[in-house]
Amino acid sequence: MARITDQKKVQRLKQSTMELVVEKGFGGASVALISKDAQVASGYFYMHYAGKYEMVNAILHEVYQEVLVKFDDLVNHGYSFWETVEKIVLHFIEIANTEPVKIKFLYVLTNDYSFVLDNQIRENTYRIIKRLLDIGLKSESIDKNISEDDLYLIMMATIFQYINQHFKRNKTNIQEKETKHLLYLIHKLLK
Repeated sequence: MARITDQKKVQRLKQSTMELVVEKGFGGASVALISKDAQVASGYFYMHYAGKYEMVNAILHEVYQEVLVKFDDLVNHGYSFWETVEKIVLHFIEIANTEPVKIKFLYVLTNDYSFVLDNQIRENTYRIIKRLLDIGLKSESIDKNISEDDLYLIMMATIFQYINQHFKRNKTNIQEKETKHLLYLIHKLLK
């Protein structure tokens, strides 16, 4: 007889995983700690995931998929380069203000050498970055010497670092003034 999956327990596992990875890093968030924090048995965890890496990767895929779908929509919509950049930044700020653990989770994993980013996520991200770069270069909106790696670094690292710094200093949401300053910094780096 097949076991019924309790979606609330699975959601608690995912939430606990994100919170513990943020708090303790990838290496410090054990299956035992995650299960205990989610108030489920370790066996329930293993019923759904082969291990911590698979769980973290599944969550990462969900979070990145949400972001990549938004990026893809923006790049395909026909907005100018700078309109697209602004909307991407606003999307990250919205996530940071409404679900800060997601942004912190992404930040921790992108800066944790013990965690290897899945190739599919990397390829999909760079596919969109390349399209955004093409738009920026074709419209002469950015410096012609900017590469895909530069654009990735400026967009992703700058946004994540800015948000991370904000949350280290403040317990409040990121305000419009701060968002405008982040956009100003990105503009300066790309021009």
